[in-house]
Amino acid sequence: MLDKIIEIIMTILPFLGSNRKKRKAVVQEVKEFSELVKGQYTFLMQQLEKVLKDYFDLSSRVKEMHTEIFSLRGQLAQAAALQCINKECTQRSNDAGVDSASHSVQVV
Repeated sequence: MLDKIIEIIMTILPFLGSNRKKRKAVVQEVKEFSELVKGQYTFLMQQLEKVLKDYFDLSSRVKEMHTEIFSLRGQLAQAAALQCINKECTQRSNDAGVDSASHSVQVV
């Protein structure tokens, strides 16, 4: 029983007296550190948001460019077929059922 009372007193004693200044200093250091961590977290979240925004912007641009490339590739194939002067040209025979006047190639 006496050991328990001594243990309780030894637990309380460090928080009394001159150690109060040390405790306040430790608490202040912990507060400063936690504010620093919060600031770094906020900064990193802002950077992550910027990276994600840039990523999705670039992703949509890439999709547009792919669409344009495939469109131009089709137009190029059609133009090549129309320029084939040989009647037995395989490219021309593939487009034989399509009206050649409806195909036009725009050079940008």
